[in-house]
Amino acid sequence: MSDRSQRYDVAIIGAGTAGLSARSEVAQKTDNYVVIDSGPLGTTCARVGCMPSKALIEVANARHRQAWFGRFYSAVTTPPPVDTRNIMDHVRRLRDRFAGGVRKGMEKWQSRLIQRKARFVDANTLDLGDETIRADKIIIATGSKPILPEKWRPYADHLIDTDRFFELPELPGRMAVFGLGMIGIELGQALARLGVAVTAITLDRAVGGLTDPDMQDYAWHHFSQAMTLCQGPAEIVEATGDGLKIRCNDNTWSVDKVLVSLGRAPAVKDLGLENLEVELDKNGLPPFDPTTLQLENLPVFIAGDVNGIRPILHEASDEGYIAGYNAVADQINCFQKRTFLSIAFTSPNIAVIGKSFRQLKNEGIDFVIGEAAYEHQGRALMTGRDKGLIHLYGDRRDGRLLGAELFLPEGEHLGHLLAWVLSLDAPMDKILSLPFYHPTLEEGLRTAIRDVIGQAQSPRPTMETLRCQETPA
Repeated sequence: MSDRSQRYDVAIIGAGTAGLSARSEVAQKTDNYVVIDSGPLGTTCARVGCMPSKALIEVANARHRQAWFGRFYSAVTTPPPVDTRNIMDHVRRLRDRFAGGVRKGMEKWQSRLIQRKARFVDANTLDLGDETIRADKIIIATGSKPILPEKWRPYADHLIDTDRFFELPELPGRMAVFGLGMIGIELGQALARLGVAVTAITLDRAVGGLTDPDMQDYAWHHFSQAMTLCQGPAEIVEATGDGLKIRCNDNTWSVDKVLVSLGRAPAVKDLGLENLEVELDKNGLPPFDPTTLQLENLPVFIAGDVNGIRPILHEASDEGYIAGYNAVADQINCFQKRTFLSIAFTSPNIAVIGKSFRQLKNEGIDFVIGEAAYEHQGRALMTGRDKGLIHLYGDRRDGRLLGAELFLPEGEHLGHLLAWVLSLDAPMDKILSLPFYHPTLEEGLRTAIRDVIGQAQSPRPTMETLRCQETPA
């Protein structure tokens, strides 16, 4: 085993979203760094996550809208047959374009990229297989891997995890989805809209990250119109000639494939974290400061999906910058998190903003719920998307916005608006004084705001417009 002649200021393990952000920050202070990633390159988001899933969803939604339009055009009574081979080819072409764009951006510093696996020898030394390197600071940004229970591995020929789903040459006629987190419910609904018979099994009703029981029930009822849902443990009974027999509670189904979407685990296997001589938790992770991302007092930082804090792209990017900044800073700095924002691109969209219902309950915060339903909302009715529900959570004392859970058409946009308002800490009456155009989906948000103010202990303003001497917060 040989040593590289140069000792690096910083070594970054992982060239995903967090690793690339860290590299960008480190490169502002030093060119004596190295990025280590055995591949494949291109980030989880571009290759197997955000981007290809949304490409498939757009095609599925287009077919769904075509069915709705068929009510007004007598020559179209049902959607045309679906060519799923062509659809998957289209999704892969877009996927390859997005991932290729990421790789293209790496070319200018490719001389600092080592495509091998790294393993800690100690807090400053990495074993790359046939050589070792040393670095003053090391950033762990190895991302995450899909969870696949060991008991199901004998059925691997019929199981698809989220890293391999987009390699399917075409979609099967019958598919089960185990797990209804964000990616599970997104793909499950898209498959159903493309004509696949979908059976979805989940242990609880926290579909797409919803924690509010009323929101969960509403979403569950909506999705059950398009696919078979079962709440309970998912079981694989046996392999059949062309697929699997699965069970949930007392119900059994025969399916061609199972999409296993039970979440993702930190990618730390064989990373040698035990050689850092710190205690590891049940996920194999060492203790670290979530505001600085430093591992105890070691010259090591952990950023992105691998640390399990918020496995979302913009959060991973932020953490990469934080880790990169601290790796080359004269002193360690702490940073605040952005307002929490999580979106599932189902139809309607699911969004959780700020503090969720569950978080508020767990923290013992006294809050009221402002509600607006979309079955009779004008713009929603016009577009044929008259399904949806808003729950805004406001402090009972003054009505100040604390968080929200949404199940709405175009909820991705209203979710952003609420996250921005929460970040500015604007009082609810000042939010109500902002413009709401007619007819728009945003008008439903105003209804929910009024509901919060009406329940809060502070009196509701007699006018929703500001007096001349006042300005919006």
